Amino acid sequence: MSTDVRSRSRILGLDLLRAVAAWLVLLSHVAFWTGAGAEGVIGGLSVRGELGVAVFFALSAFLLSTPFVRRGLGASVPWSPRTYLLRRAARILPAYLLALLAVVVAAALLGGAAADALDVPTVLTHLVVGQGWTGETFQAFTQTWSLTTEVTFYLVLPLLAAALAPLTKGAGPASSARRMLAALGALGVAGLTVQCLAGLLPGAQLAGVVATSAPGHAAWFALGAAVTVVIEAERAGVPVSRRPGLEVLRTSPGTLVALAGVLWLIASTPIAGPRGLEPASVPSALAAEVLYGLVAVCLLLAATSRGLSDLLTDSPSAGFVEWLGNISYAVFLWHVLVLQVAFAVLDLELFAAPFALTLLLVTVVSVGLAHLSWSLLERPVLALAHRRTRAPGPQPAPRA
Repeated sequence: MSTDVRSRSRILGLDLLRAVAAWLVLLSHVAFWTGAGAEGVIGGLSVRGELGVAVFFALSAFLLSTPFVRRGLGASVPWSPRTYLLRRAARILPAYLLALLAVVVAAALLGGAAADALDVPTVLTHLVVGQGWTGETFQAFTQTWSLTTEVTFYLVLPLLAAALAPLTKGAGPASSARRMLAALGALGVAGLTVQCLAGLLPGAQLAGVVATSAPGHAAWFALGAAVTVVIEAERAGVPVSRRPGLEVLRTSPGTLVALAGVLWLIASTPIAGPRGLEPASVPSALAAEVLYGLVAVCLLLAATSRGLSDLLTDSPSAGFVEWLGNISYAVFLWHVLVLQVAFAVLDLELFAAPFALTLLLVTVVSVGLAHLSWSLLERPVLALAHRRTRAPGPQPAPRA
């Protein structure tokens, strides 16, 4: 990515990627609730839309590791724990708490399975975003296990960066970049090891909690940070590799997207485990982790490829792409609740509802709610947080 593109406050390729990731997660839940994911190629691809979570994790690591990577390459980058934590809280919590309130109200009104988890301990756990550690959540908020993992990553990242800094310091930027990639590779392998060990633990709930934790998905975060190292090394004039293959990938978003599609298709087969609630075997869980991570890194490389952001910025659709990125988080938060209410109001049968019409309905309503969430809550809160924590110099990473 050229320096001029990298210095902009927005990288529109990342906005587009956020939107794609959110819709993939929405797609997977619609496929599961309607029963469409149980059969056929389209069903398999749809239910594996859960790989959108891997995209989100890789994207978070890419954005938030930037100041630490730049420091590792020898640059002087201002970074404040207060600013970091306040901005992360402003990005995650307001929209999350609003959606949680709606989920609790809907559970109380709908009753039945929707209210199975409606008790004080569960609500309190959700208030501190701890549901990923307990495995207990509302039927309309099952996707938010990933927020526990995300918040854990936010807290661990600065500590991990500080711990690894002495180990990744090389004789020069190129040496430091290679050491950082080696360290991230080791973290990725550790994450895959945790995935394997999780499948051997007694009890499905404990195994699920460990598998979906930040250590369990360390490989996805490591891949995102590795892309940061590659791009920041380029920006510093010390690319980590002179091999033509990397150059081709950095300038070929179409090839990367096609490769991601092939990997997604492979992941839709039984190699990545069952499509329903049946527990996956250790080899299947490992295959899914690797395939989802590879899809995520391909899409992240495509979104940050040279020239793409210029193309999007100069296109008539630039404002639309930015809007899609802005509302993507709220789409992620609201779509399962929209599904639950739609099934209750329209009296749809679980695992036997029309897939295409349900997908269209949930997408439209979720986008509408997300637009309101962004316009009335998220944007004002983020603007306030950024005013209160305005940095003296250029920001070390695009605004997330």
